[in-house]
Amino acid sequence: MLIRELPRRELARRMRGEGVHLVTGAFTIKIWGSLPHFVDDLVDMYADYPFDDPPGIDDARIRVGAPSWLRRYIGPQAKIWLDGAPIFAPVPAHRAFTTFESSLNWSIALSDVAPMFLHAAVLERDGRALILPAPSSSGKSTLCAALSWRGWRLFSDEMAVFSFEDGRLRPNPRPVSLKNNAVGVIATFEPKAHMSRIYRGTPKGDIGFMRPPAEAVARAQESAIAGLVVTPKFTDGATANCVRLDKIEAFKLLTSNAVNYASMLQAGFEMLTGIVERCGAYQMTYSSLDAAVELIDRLHRESLSTPTTT
Repeated sequence: MLIRELPRRELARRMRGEGVHLVTGAFTIKIWGSLPHFVDDLVDMYADYPFDDPPGIDDARIRVGAPSWLRRYIGPQAKIWLDGAPIFAPVPAHRAFTTFESSLNWSIALSDVAPMFLHAAVLERDGRALILPAPSSSGKSTLCAALSWRGWRLFSDEMAVFSFEDGRLRPNPRPVSLKNNAVGVIATFEPKAHMSRIYRGTPKGDIGFMRPPAEAVARAQESAIAGLVVTPKFTDGATANCVRLDKIEAFKLLTSNAVNYASMLQAGFEMLTGIVERCGAYQMTYSSLDAAVELIDRLHRESLSTPTTT
């Protein structure tokens, strides 16, 4: 059953009681929540997602609620508990969903379900994954959202998740987080994109979320091999262009964005050097989404002539 197929009242009852096991692809998260705003936002953004009933194994357990009984009514606040431990400071109750999304990122980073995580957006085409490692405010998530409506399948706008068994990238599509002007940019770029309400006044400014395309969620168990690495940088007024990185530069790029590289020792080194050997790596500057998509499509077509292993 999908989240949208469960009546709102029944979902709210379950989240107050036994909880809901949300399947996002690579992860299953058990969620409890009693705040009305949070339940409404979860339904809106995760409408196309399945939930386990009966459940499988939970990779994390997240509870969203008021920090105290009083805070449900006077100056309402929301607090997050991850696996029973509080994380993050309380936020105004209407922003509970933004903190929930941050807690999901933390739960992935702390999980042992995969050997390596990169802070990167990931999309797939023709069985090959495009990895977009970049720091915050680089335009990574905006570009990722645009590509997901132009023939690329969304894996994640936050983390590249690699499989224990074969080193392939595992999908974990979730709502794409967009900051400030990027919300309107994507809404204009693709009118079919379903956007959340705007959460104003967060530490990162105004934030909105884009619901993943339904196909990405339906295919969330289909992995892909690494095919291309592009680190994007939005620069106002810049012409879309890219520069190929040599293998040393590419390796530094990947290690600098690897969340748990230091703990992976030889296994992590071999995984990242394998990507460097198989994939072209580029540094890209852009200001126009259309031009950036066209450039990445060209790089992808060129990469298809390069043999790669599964």
